[in-house]
Amino acid sequence: MTVKEKQKQFEIIYKDTYEDIIKYIVCHSSNIGDVNDILQETYLEFYRILERKNVREEKIGAFLKGIAKNKLKKHYGRFYKIRTYSLFFKNEQEIEWIETVKDDFDTLDFVINKELSKKVWEYIKKKKPLITKVFFLYYGLDLTIKEIANELNLSESKVKNILYRTLKELRDTFGKENE
Repeated sequence: MTVKEKQKQFEIIYKDTYEDIIKYIVCHSSNIGDVNDILQETYLEFYRILERKNVREEKIGAFLKGIAKNKLKKHYGRFYKIRTYSLFFKNEQEIEWIETVKDDFDTLDFVINKELSKKVWEYIKKKKPLITKVFFLYYGLDLTIKEIANELNLSESKVKNILYRTLKELRDTFGKENE
């Protein structure tokens, strides 16, 4: 196979697998800021392997996840592990508030200008990794609450709680200066 054919094959594989691999990396990383580096290292390693030998097409997704897993381990060293955090206190007031959040809350209006968007994202990145992951998967990758729950092995209500509670916090923190 020529170099151009290998590049074309890589581009097709990249387009077909990108969403699954980025979800995998986001779900297994300890810091959302590491995701792009690990993603890049994963595909770079895959390209190097593709240059040397052919990879069976039906195994490419699993093969790429294996590379990503190794890159995550290498990146985080011996402290690598999937983390889950207990975020919620069973507080009657919080549960009542979550039930009153309107389903039509428009985050695009809320995060309309670029400067505010940067501030919001910096704020989210400082939250616990699970909160950052949920926000990235929901707003960055447009996954549904059900898909996020499956990816992170959480209940749907926990994902909703994370989203709604953090949205309330964002509204309290950033909403007043824009009114």
